Amino acid sequence: MRLSTYEIILPLLDKDEKEIADYRLMVNGLYGAFDIVAKEDCEKISVGKFAELPLATLERLLLRGHLTRKNESEEFADMKLLSRLHKKIYGGYSIGLIIMPTYNCNFRCPYCFEQHRLNKGRDWLSKTISDEMIGAIFSALKNYKSRGYDVDHCTFYGGEPFLAKNLPVVRKIAEHCRELNMEMGAITNGYDLENYREFFKEFKFESLQITVDGVGKVNDRRRVHKDGVGTYEKILANVELALELGIRVSLRVNIGLENLHGMKDLIDDLKARGFIDKENERAAEEKSLREIDPKAKTKRGRFSYYFKSTNNDFKHEKATLREKDILDELIKYGFTTEEAFDLESQYSVAGRLKNLFQKKSFSPFAPMYCGAERSMAVVDPYGKIFPCWDFVGKDDKAMGFVDIKTGRFLFGFDKAKWKTRTVDIMEKCKTCPYCFICRGGCASRAEHNTGNCFREDCGESKEIFNLVASLIAGAHWQEHHVEELSLSLAGPLSRLTEKERETIMTTKSQKEIFDIAKALGVMPEKVQENS
Repeated sequence: MRLSTYEIILPLLDKDEKEIADYRLMVNGLYGAFDIVAKEDCEKISVGKFAELPLATLERLLLRGHLTRKNESEEFADMKLLSRLHKKIYGGYSIGLIIMPTYNCNFRCPYCFEQHRLNKGRDWLSKTISDEMIGAIFSALKNYKSRGYDVDHCTFYGGEPFLAKNLPVVRKIAEHCRELNMEMGAITNGYDLENYREFFKEFKFESLQITVDGVGKVNDRRRVHKDGVGTYEKILANVELALELGIRVSLRVNIGLENLHGMKDLIDDLKARGFIDKENERAAEEKSLREIDPKAKTKRGRFSYYFKSTNNDFKHEKATLREKDILDELIKYGFTTEEAFDLESQYSVAGRLKNLFQKKSFSPFAPMYCGAERSMAVVDPYGKIFPCWDFVGKDDKAMGFVDIKTGRFLFGFDKAKWKTRTVDIMEKCKTCPYCFICRGGCASRAEHNTGNCFREDCGESKEIFNLVASLIAGAHWQEHHVEELSLSLAGPLSRLTEKERETIMTTKSQKEIFDIAKALGVMPEKVQENS
């Protein structure tokens, strides 16, 4: 018997971040098991005195995977099996379409990771995607859909997708999306959105991500219009327009050293302009509506904002900042640590843990960092297909292209390579307790930092997870005093027969894997509905 290779032992913290003295949190990063254990028992475990544990505690920790009779290679076999399950359930299941009407943009932001596109010349930059290319893209999507793929969302991207002059081509794309019943969203600077007022009334857009970087001149120095005019007031006016039209808006704030100390001014300005109060009213209204209809929505769109550190991919001296710097600054303003984490990034660790502690589903055993390794297809105006939006415009990073003649997506070997960027083959990730938490980190940052996008890039993920898990688990323990906080995948895996394990690892049939996963109860709900 031994402690699992994938075990993380953390202190429990109360809401004031003070240690809850008599207990510890045990997290198994492989099976997703979160358990509260007496501190004295953790001390016995750390020195291998398993026989001195209370029998009930020993049995619980064995059943949930914290303690194990498996050797390291047998545990790694479980990790590979879970990785393959995820790849087969998700990897070939969907097409995450991101379409670029143009590389052109009306902004010249100093930290933009697409600055290299400016060196390709005015003609290349101003190219707008053709009707023939749009037709070929959606012909390919129809083919994928007929073969059972999930083709349900299109994200508009750029450059700036919603330039005023782009309206006709954006409309054509939206018509095709509507024909395939695809939801639509966009990443936009928001500057020209008033030109799309009638368009948004006609076509249903779920969400927009819009960026501001501070109040007034602070924003205008960073979100720079090519003509030198201010951008802040117009962006926020268009944010309000989108919300009034029922579109969900996520306001992203890129933070560097230059604007780190301006976050409070921006929050105060958002409050003064009524965004926060209106969102609180909208949320209360939606809560009331959903007591009658669980799917009810308000006429006004949901508003949220978050801060994100610009990183050194951009090679801009004043952009590089740690996520912890942002958290510390937010906490200075009076936000709790949990609130600061929710505001620091679009990926809320706290929210995911709270959902996990409801025990309605297993922990997501994701071996891939993001959609770039699963299903993302970023199609540029020239028909080149990239796995990640960080790489658009870099021809050597394209993984395929759209064939206008046949209406198909044609992929090269690079697509297969991206599918293999998973933690079970990344040497430093194979036996890391955070393998399914960090998931190898961002490929784009890995390439910048190591010269190889197939290396790991952990960043601050471990430190962030440790603090958030300690806080959320501590709050849950103080309220409920439940020792088993989550479900554990150790149970389902123990019920697999050797034949089923062999089938998962060798079969080419996705249906066979679906059937096994369904019988185990680990099939994601959305996949079950469509399988």
